[in-house]
Amino acid sequence: MKVLKQDEISREKWDKLLADCSFASPFQTPEYYDLVSNRKDSRAAVFGLEESGQLKVVMVVSIMKEPRLTGFFSRRGIIFGGPLIGEATTDELIYFLTESQKNLKGKAIYLEIRNFFDYSSYKDSFLKSGWTYEPYLNIQINLKGIGKEELLSSFKYNRRREIKQSISNGAAYHLSEKKEEIFSVYQILQELYRENVKLPLPSFDFFYAFYETGILKVFVVEHKGKVIGGSFCPVLSEKGLYTYYYCGLRNYHKQIFPTHLAVLAALEYAIENNIQKVDFMGAGKPDVEYGVRNYKLEFGGELVEHGRFINVLNPFLYKLGKFGLKVLKVIR
Repeated sequence: MKVLKQDEISREKWDKLLADCSFASPFQTPEYYDLVSNRKDSRAAVFGLEESGQLKVVMVVSIMKEPRLTGFFSRRGIIFGGPLIGEATTDELIYFLTESQKNLKGKAIYLEIRNFFDYSSYKDSFLKSGWTYEPYLNIQINLKGIGKEELLSSFKYNRRREIKQSISNGAAYHLSEKKEEIFSVYQILQELYRENVKLPLPSFDFFYAFYETGILKVFVVEHKGKVIGGSFCPVLSEKGLYTYYYCGLRNYHKQIFPTHLAVLAALEYAIENNIQKVDFMGAGKPDVEYGVRNYKLEFGGELVEHGRFINVLNPFLYKLGKFGLKVLKVIR
């Protein structure tokens, strides 16, 4: 049994694990790892567990931080979706997690697994490896056997009505292959994050490089030739589509709702391409009011709690960083 790092992992075996694994997502692919690890503004690490020539586990870790001085106190390793786990035993997974954590000390203050799947059968392995579990909600739509009309009928009444109004007033949507359209959607998203969300947003170069991998699909909403919204959605063929970011111009038209159409475009694409699941990538903590959760539920998905796993590698810097980021959020 051996823990492999970076180029030690066979891409052929990695792809096979992706194809066979029920925990597969776009964020655990070789393409996503290459994207994040080869950029100046980001880093990544990947670890694999191999036994008797069989690759049993793979975990891609995105090393993220805030810009400038706060970066030192905000270094974190995010495992989007969760690790790919094949035929690994409890003891093998404990060994893998323990060894991976040792390799990440000094590179990240804490690690966080944002589960897109139900890892409850492996929970003990994570807890015995030093991780803690935090309840966290998500919304997912099972599209197996569902057509467009059935999908639309599952939406809440107001959502259906507003979508119909938008289309009857001339708004349309499509899958984009034009850089200028993708940039226009990014500009709308950037404005939203600057003025309302007040959180950092990756650069346009990152989004476009992501698009060029073929994993990221970009949907554009337009009205009378003007881009008014869109969505950025990573896709893993036939397995899942993820609503990474979506946006629309605010107060554009009283009877046009571009953000609704940005989500609808992604859902229809998933149906047309036999993609089994749409994942909204988070719906906040249970028992804590979260407006975005209510919005996502309007599209008829199921509320699930797959939670998150946290592993603090440097407790002092973790506490200091959390305090500092709270102060910065108030200042912003």
